[in-house]
Amino acid sequence: MFVAVVAMSLLGCQKTIEVSFDGTVQEIEAQGGSFDVMLKSNGEWTVSSSAEWLAVTPASGSGNATLTLTADANTIGESRSAQITASTKDNTAVLTVTQQAPLYYLNVTPKEIRCGAEGGEYAIQVSSNIDWTVSVPHWITSSVDQGSNDATVTLTISRVEGEFSESRDVEVFFGNLVTSDKVHVVQSIDPVNGIEVSPSVLEFVCTGETKTVAITTDDSWTASTMVEWLGLGQTEGQGDASVSVTVGENPEYTQRQASVAFVTAGGVRTTLIVRQEASPDPHFLEVSPLSFQFGKEGGESEINIACDTDWIIGLSCDWLSVSQNEGTGNSTVSLIAEPNVLMEQRTIVFPVKSGDLNFDVSVTQEAGDEQIYAEFLTDTLFVSFNGGLQHLELTSNTSWTLQGSNWISLITSYGEGDVSFDIAVDSNPSQEKRIGYVNVIHAGQLLDALVVVQEGKQEILEADVAEIDVRPEGGEYTVHITSNLSWTVSVDVNWLRCEPMSGFGSKDLKVTVDAMSGTRPRTGRIKIGGSNGAEVSVIVNQH
Repeated sequence: MFVAVVAMSLLGCQKTIEVSFDGTVQEIEAQGGSFDVMLKSNGEWTVSSSAEWLAVTPASGSGNATLTLTADANTIGESRSAQITASTKDNTAVLTVTQQAPLYYLNVTPKEIRCGAEGGEYAIQVSSNIDWTVSVPHWITSSVDQGSNDATVTLTISRVEGEFSESRDVEVFFGNLVTSDKVHVVQSIDPVNGIEVSPSVLEFVCTGETKTVAITTDDSWTASTMVEWLGLGQTEGQGDASVSVTVGENPEYTQRQASVAFVTAGGVRTTLIVRQEASPDPHFLEVSPLSFQFGKEGGESEINIACDTDWIIGLSCDWLSVSQNEGTGNSTVSLIAEPNVLMEQRTIVFPVKSGDLNFDVSVTQEAGDEQIYAEFLTDTLFVSFNGGLQHLELTSNTSWTLQGSNWISLITSYGEGDVSFDIAVDSNPSQEKRIGYVNVIHAGQLLDALVVVQEGKQEILEADVAEIDVRPEGGEYTVHITSNLSWTVSVDVNWLRCEPMSGFGSKDLKVTVDAMSGTRPRTGRIKIGGSNGAEVSVIVNQH
């Protein structure tokens, strides 16, 4: 009997394992890259990404940690988002990562073509907002050599000829100097057999069950999955087959999903999606009352909590506190309000949670006698397109927090009373002016707002020299172009050549001057014209 009592006591002391991110949304630029986010937890956790273009490491751990997120460059013509999900045995947290649309983009579909020795015609969908060219080997022809914006391009793969012919493997490139994409083409001298799975999606109940899919192919094949809760009646075979898929009971209160990859010996792949519904949550939670009203002098009230397991109160406030933040089973918790001296009513809403169950409790306190304020010394801040640190002054007689636009980093995000602090403004990637804000908030109310106006990125087109002096025997010279525009080059004499004749951004321009055929000095001009109409010239004097 004593052992049973001790065991029940130990179970009652188990803590809820929580997990959270510093925020709920993270915005990244179109070029992708790696960045860190903070994860907070009091136990073991796992993390996963909902998209192939966004990777997260490490995939599991314990306690607080720094996660590294690595995003591929965005090559589609619109912004995109994915979710990073952190899970413990009791709790989940979701970070939404939004990636900006690229200024210039080009994307082709499909990314891979596989065919047999007979070759054939294949349609490629090009999605783009730029001019582009197509680069193909001699055994592939394209319906167009170049194009602009969206288009459909037909690639014709020739038949493999000859007694000793071999398989061929190549990348077909679409794009220009700004951006590009490619199609991987594999032509085999052996027949290439496809594979189909029907149905392509299986839905399972939470208690688990077994279902069957039909495999159609003329090739040998293998089947595999990355999860342990899904079983296959057959993992390899030859030709058509019926494969049983067995899923056990789902112990989680959230839906789970997995995929099964079927791959032929020739490398053709198809995927079966398996989804299983969440198990019903048997837990209960009751909270009463759900609202409280305090006078300006403050006071104490009681919250009644009924629960079959652990619960937690999510309250962080400078004027309101509870006698205990967490517990197990039925409890009565004291709610304590400090006196309100400020001439403003204050309200807060906080959650009482147990697993996925949640109740919001609202507390309102009447106004005191002193008027509160928090004010910036300036109403508007003008910032150059380069951004950088900006100094601000704030006067206040109360505690406050700051909120700002996503391109403004708040080095100081909360405080009390008068303060001097800096904010960091990102550089403006656009040529358009943008307007943001920094808000001062107290107890959920806006006290003041600073308008931040940042000028657009300046258009630049410059050459590092204005004049080149050349000896009679001629030679090669370099002109460095500094720009953030597209530009073209022209010359007004035939003894002067430049490479390249067009480009984007900053580049070196190779200038070749022929030897003089006579003794009379001569002069030529190199004109570099920007896409915005700007122009710079370099004079070439040969004597």
